Amino acid sequence: MPSPPPSPSPPVRAAAFPRLMARLPEPGRLWVRYAPRGWEGPDRPWLDLAAGRLGRSSRQAAVIARGDDGGAGVGELLGAAGPALEDVLYLPPVPEHLADWRDALAERVLEGGTPVLVQLLPGDATRLLEAPGRGAAGAVVVVDLLAALLPGGLLHEDGLAEPSAADFSGIAAAVWPLLPGLTDDPALWERACARLAASGLECLQALAPALGPGDRRRLAQDSREGAFEALFHRGHREPPPERDFARTAHRHGLAPFLPRPLPRPPWPRVENRRIAGRLALAAELWLRLGRPVEQAQSLFRAARWLDATPYDVDALRREGNLAVVTTLDPLARRVVAEAAGGGEPALLGELLAEYLGP
Repeated sequence: MPSPPPSPSPPVRAAAFPRLMARLPEPGRLWVRYAPRGWEGPDRPWLDLAAGRLGRSSRQAAVIARGDDGGAGVGELLGAAGPALEDVLYLPPVPEHLADWRDALAERVLEGGTPVLVQLLPGDATRLLEAPGRGAAGAVVVVDLLAALLPGGLLHEDGLAEPSAADFSGIAAAVWPLLPGLTDDPALWERACARLAASGLECLQALAPALGPGDRRRLAQDSREGAFEALFHRGHREPPPERDFARTAHRHGLAPFLPRPLPRPPWPRVENRRIAGRLALAAELWLRLGRPVEQAQSLFRAARWLDATPYDVDALRREGNLAVVTTLDPLARRVVAEAAGGGEPALLGELLAEYLGP
């Protein structure tokens, strides 16, 4: 094999964000690799997309973002030491008065090539959608629909006018929380998916959050009449499979998974990261379809290897060296070979067709 190239030294570092924790990037958790600890979001209900549970809310300003009140500002949060951020950084929602702080933080991190996933609640403002040339150079903006789906919320009500085609312009995806008793009605799915597709949304991903008794009480307090009954009586059943919702969304032309956000220069081997995302999505679908766990683990293992290896996997394919990579079993090797150079592996197409089919 060729000698690995030297590692890069981008300017943005993980120590820039206090109490940052690392996770394995998974398609079911919107590819989040780095997530802040102790984040206190807005008063409205929101989902912690990295942890798959209800996010923390505060009646006061978020303690990590008090740049104007004696706390850490953007410059202090983005220092020059520590391991580099080479994968998706997750920025949860913030109270309205901290939106400029959040946007400045995202812009600074994006300068180093780090992909940033910014979560908004319905109606939240951000200048990140107004930046010229957002696409590859901009933040990946995801809308959390939880507040809109609680009783009294926009998508929970009947007889609403269709949104305009510009409502979701620039939005990468929206997240639909599957809450037993509240958001698991197939008739609601049909109405809302039709409205969201008409609004210009292209990707709608389902998430079944874990809810404790305290979470249920919070949701009941933040909703209109009817939420308590649903959460504490009807809501103790298991949430429906995410696959059931994905089929409905697919019928309305909505993609079921957010595409993996990719880093930009100075980070090398972006193609490795893209192929690893296809492997990880294939492994996720394999598990959701009830196929043997061992093969899914092998695909996940191959995805992690591609994320970490200093070798250019497309170059290995062109030179005929994939066969000597023992980390890749025959199926993973075939997926890598078909996905290299911008292709799409046949296995992934087959799994998606089965997952979304009737």
